[in-house]
Amino acid sequence: MLLNAGHEATVQAIGNGVKAMLERGVDAREVFADETATAGTVEELLRLDAPLHLFARHALEEIEFDGLRLRRNEKIGLLLGAANRDPERFRAPDVFDPARTPNSHVSFGAGIHFCVGAPLARLELAVVLPVLFGRLPGLRLASMPGYRDSFHFHGLEALRVEWA
Repeated sequence: MLLNAGHEATVQAIGNGVKAMLERGVDAREVFADETATAGTVEELLRLDAPLHLFARHALEEIEFDGLRLRRNEKIGLLLGAANRDPERFRAPDVFDPARTPNSHVSFGAGIHFCVGAPLARLELAVVLPVLFGRLPGLRLASMPGYRDSFHFHGLEALRVEWA
């Protein structure tokens, strides 16, 4: 669990974030101009293309929600990626907006299942991304990446980049 949470999810978050920025031609100097801008960018990248799109849980009790009846112990798939793109919760959910407020995404889960490593993941992204784009200002996609066929983690098969 620690390997997956502490390594695999972070790898996917970095790859997904770099891809999202390069596809959109984001000005890294602007989105990493200071700590506030960097924090907003990290949160928006996590919302836009979360490294974990699905969590499975079990209903603790029988419940009916929005016309759907769940029995006790019935397995439920929580689609975090879809929740992060819900147009009723996020204005223009498919648009990258690092100044989005509020940005109450669920990429780290919620409640008693909230990711214990969320502060570390945020810190890793806030350190790695500005350094990468600062050292390689001409970074661009060498080819369009594809996503891995994975049940739990959502990430790229490969991210081929080049720079001038």
